[in-house]
Amino acid sequence: MTFSVTPQAAVDRFLSSLTEPARLMVAVSGGGDSIGLLFFLHEAMRDGRHPHVSLCAATVDHGLRPESSAEAAAVAAFCEERAIQHRILVWEGPKPVSGLAAAAREARYGLLADAAEVFGAGLILSAHTADDQVETAAMRAERNGDALSPGLAGMAPAVLLGGRVWLVRPLLDCRRAHIRALLEDSGIGWFDDPSNDNAAYERPRQRRRLRGADMAAALDDIRRAQRRRYALSAAAASFIRDGVTVHGGAVAVVERTALQDVDDDVLAYGLAALAAVIGGRPHPLSANRMLQVVGLCRTEELTRLNIGRVVFDQRREALFLTREARGILSLTLAAGGSGIWDGRYRVENAGDSPVTVLAAGSPGQRIAPSLFPDVPSGVALRAAAALPACSSAAGPVPLTGPPRPSWLTVGYFLAPFDRFLPLFDAMLAREIALKFARPCAGIPFRGLSTENEC
Repeated sequence: MTFSVTPQAAVDRFLSSLTEPARLMVAVSGGGDSIGLLFFLHEAMRDGRHPHVSLCAATVDHGLRPESSAEAAAVAAFCEERAIQHRILVWEGPKPVSGLAAAAREARYGLLADAAEVFGAGLILSAHTADDQVETAAMRAERNGDALSPGLAGMAPAVLLGGRVWLVRPLLDCRRAHIRALLEDSGIGWFDDPSNDNAAYERPRQRRRLRGADMAAALDDIRRAQRRRYALSAAAASFIRDGVTVHGGAVAVVERTALQDVDDDVLAYGLAALAAVIGGRPHPLSANRMLQVVGLCRTEELTRLNIGRVVFDQRREALFLTREARGILSLTLAAGGSGIWDGRYRVENAGDSPVTVLAAGSPGQRIAPSLFPDVPSGVALRAAAALPACSSAAGPVPLTGPPRPSWLTVGYFLAPFDRFLPLFDAMLAREIALKFARPCAGIPFRGLSTENEC
């Protein structure tokens, strides 16, 4: 196997891409890829060419294998030998019987984001490789056979976690075998997780299928898919910026001219993201669902379509999107607690007693004209009924207008972006956030928005 660009060069290029002084936290499991990333970063910084960068590391001990604590301790020793600050993060509490991999991933990202705050790190670095990238794209292709599916772009070179900290993948186009060969040459060891070869899991099965595959061709396909996705997302961002207005965080209005001036793919991509926000769903609507929505937009029919907890209400002047006023669960917050209600609002209770948040219903509808004076009354009533309210002896008290209790703070939560925002969609997320008067996270690096070329 030959390699044209070394992982060291990829690391050096990443360090040079940083636009401001940075503290980097490397997520190190103890496997060859993450040990390699930490080792190459440490070596690159020893020559003094990156004085604006400092390094720390964290290891998540999921407690899922008997060896995990010993492996985490070995990583701590590796870091201590190199004077790298390190923390071991333990996933505590009961583990789910089903969906364990997804739960572990969610816990890992949360623990890493918390540790980055403690360290004062502005970026988390993950050691995903080209092999991981090809496996990911292949798994997504099996789930969705559409040759133009955005998922075929694979993993983004960077992801914003919880709206708090960017996770960057500097080695995303570098081969795992090359990383490990260089570690062996340097006398550096690592741990192999047996679950990586366990055919009970999807990724190891896919890894076996890909043995002997043309990796260069697969990576070329992924790069083409990435360019398509960046272009599609950028066009959708322009569509949102120029053609969409959001009223009171609950009614999205798409002007008729905007619908006519945009092609189907861009319309579907933009409306899918917007509908996910309005409906409080973490993932955009499926391609098949969006075919129905685009089909509605391409007719003159004045009708409504209920999909994905969202009402698409087509009228002569515009298309209106609101949350369906049904299937909305209540949320009880303890004193001093906070939570996400209906995937749409972040609510904080600074009071001394528990509070239950629920849909406003008819009390919300009574103030609909004052909340949404610029939209049709039927749309306003539907939107107002789905607004957050707190329970009281006299009935629900809407939280988006007077008289809202002073001890409750309510803010917009953008479900498809606020937990996990891939760099592919950063421009689109920014334009949607602006419609909700929400701040946008900056990007403290440059040159990652097309593709890594190592």
